[in-house]
Amino acid sequence: MPANIIPYLDILPVELIYHILNFLDTHTILLSFRYVCKRFYVITNVFNQYELNLNSCRKSDFYRFCRIINSLNIISLILSDDDKTPGQIGLFLSRFNLKQFNHLRSLILLEIDNSNLNIILRDLPYLSLTSLTIKSRASFTWTQQTLAYLSKILEQPSLKELTLSVWCFEIYDFVWPNQCQIEYLHISNRITFEQYCIILEQCLFLRTLIIKDVLWNDTDIPVSIFYRQLNSLTLEDNRMDVFKLEQFLSLTPSLTYLKVIGMAYLIDSYRWEKILRIKLPNLNTFEFFFLSWKDVNYSFSDIESLIKPFQTSFWLENKQWNVNCDYVINPTEVILYSIPICKTSFQYHNESNKISCSNFAKMNINQTTMDNIRQLRLNLIKAINHEKSLQTPQLSTCPLFRNATELTLDLDYKCPNTLLQPLSNIIDLSTITQVVFNLNYDIDFDLHTRTNLINIFKQTSNIQTFEICNNLSPINACTTIGDICSLIPSYIQHLKITVKNVNEMKIVFDRFKYLSSITFRFSFDASIPSAKIIESFLNIKNDLTYKKDDCSIRVWLNHFMDDQEMQFKIY
Repeated sequence: MPANIIPYLDILPVELIYHILNFLDTHTILLSFRYVCKRFYVITNVFNQYELNLNSCRKSDFYRFCRIINSLNIISLILSDDDKTPGQIGLFLSRFNLKQFNHLRSLILLEIDNSNLNIILRDLPYLSLTSLTIKSRASFTWTQQTLAYLSKILEQPSLKELTLSVWCFEIYDFVWPNQCQIEYLHISNRITFEQYCIILEQCLFLRTLIIKDVLWNDTDIPVSIFYRQLNSLTLEDNRMDVFKLEQFLSLTPSLTYLKVIGMAYLIDSYRWEKILRIKLPNLNTFEFFFLSWKDVNYSFSDIESLIKPFQTSFWLENKQWNVNCDYVINPTEVILYSIPICKTSFQYHNESNKISCSNFAKMNINQTTMDNIRQLRLNLIKAINHEKSLQTPQLSTCPLFRNATELTLDLDYKCPNTLLQPLSNIIDLSTITQVVFNLNYDIDFDLHTRTNLINIFKQTSNIQTFEICNNLSPINACTTIGDICSLIPSYIQHLKITVKNVNEMKIVFDRFKYLSSITFRFSFDASIPSAKIIESFLNIKNDLTYKKDDCSIRVWLNHFMDDQEMQFKIY
């Protein structure tokens, strides 16, 4: 390139700029890139590959996106009524009809309620979705019409991925359509054995199936039934014993991937090799996590006996699968699991509180053992006191948990004078975006605890969500809502806090003026205010939505809005 020619981003061919935009999130494109110059402004108006993620979205940004973006340019959409954006789905549907999103290919609905789901399901047959996710924490009652809508959606040849996390008894009556084309199915519920067989009979292209568990009677499975299309199976909370599981797995002999998370009765170490050798000859990856609560005292030799069957050539040479067994002393439990741990949530126990044994010579805990863990829980003081006593240089150079984003800290008694450095030995605090404090004593008289919690915040600068639970009865506790608020950094976007009444709600509102959302939980000895009182109080704030249940009020706030947007909404 000649020295006198200076390249500029804004003179690149539009095809190259489109390629660059594919690597940027919608927030960056619409709120930053769009305003660099007039040409970029025009290009973002016609760019038709937007993936609009409104989960955890600030309400001011929500309004901007709704005003700027063309529904025909969106290929992926995430809507959420969770604690961070309660009422968002209803607000979105008041502005848009999903029939307008002709090019939409992926739709994710989080914490959706029954009425909004019916509205959306009615419109989905007009779209050509390739992926659909429906999640709700509330119990649903689905009408036959709702089930008919869902069946019609599943008949679409374009749909390849479906995730259902909806608790409703009517789902047991759902009739899977013929010629279903889906290849990936995730159902976060227990299903009956009959449903399981129907799914595999109707979904001839299904390759990956994730379910919670399968319920079936003691009748033997006919040996002539085989479903060879499935190559990946996950059981997230299996309750079958190992003998019944062996029969169940015999239905899918073509599996190459198997994950089983379950309870005590699956710790039949000797039988697993037989199952895998005979029933699943094509299996390449086997991940498992088995937990047993037993009120017995185990020795190291007892743990060795559990790990011994995994020290054969089948495990160590043929498959090269690493297995570990932990006996936790208090609370008493036995955990048998593959390495790396296949769960995303984990309760940490320090080394002094457990006996461990593995089927390989040395476990390198600083590599990938805990890399799948996203939600970590630990007793802060017990863990810190132990890690401080170890003074292990190796731990300080590489934290055990490197990818956790959610951290729950149980505090049962006073903090030591210093805890920050030992905590960073256990977990990479820079990755944490959500913190929960469970306070099981009154922090009003404990200066060290208050100081050290503030120090933790200094090392976790990426925190967006903070939840504090004071498990003491307010009758006995001396800590005020003002004391608790004094611990919370001003940069927190999403707050969950326990209050006694509307007056304490007002204190929190006045103290944190720039929150995006607040979840007010009411203490067990307090009654939640009536809807009339809540609406009267909330009506003093500009443009907010809220959702109320039996023990909480979830509020989505907006502090930056145009005059034409200022209106009070209740959903």
